[in-house]
Amino acid sequence: MSLTQTWQLQGASPTTIEATDYIAFSDGTFGNSITVDTYNGGTHVRSSGGVDDSSGNTPNNVKYIASGTADWGDGTENITSITDAECTLKITISESTNITVTDITMFAYDGTTETTAPVGQDVYLFESGDSAWINADGSAAAMSLTDSSTPATSHDFYVSISTKPTTIGTKSTNKVKIDFTYQ
Repeated sequence: MSLTQTWQLQGASPTTIEATDYIAFSDGTFGNSITVDTYNGGTHVRSSGGVDDSSGNTPNNVKYIASGTADWGDGTENITSITDAECTLKITISESTNITVTDITMFAYDGTTETTAPVGQDVYLFESGDSAWINADGSAAAMSLTDSSTPATSHDFYVSISTKPTTIGTKSTNKVKIDFTYQ
């Protein structure tokens, strides 16, 4: 038995986010900063060497507009209209034998203490099918994902993520985490 998690940035073709990679947010161009108090115009996978691993992917970017709306490339829409393929992330939890995945939460934190909000950054999440974004800053504000209670060897979850810096500077210590129970 070997449980695996695979995180992919979706787009024209998926880019797998490796253990040493970062989800990199920008103003729309890889490497460009986002203005304080504005939301990301681009989402990329930055390798540990600083290269845009998603450059050939035309990566999906889902930008927070308001509680129930976002822009994923064709203007402001209700988030209930997004398809699984248009979400920012596809997270696959798999095992060699049938499992269920329940009690699933996802949140952003400062990279050290799960209860502490990210430093200088607000992070919003929603799962495909949700009607509102969740400001998932710290484990107490975690977004709950729909249980996958039918036994299978692979379970897929589709999540959109948007962020805005609240202070000037790089936010490379902040992290996003998914917690779950499998059996």
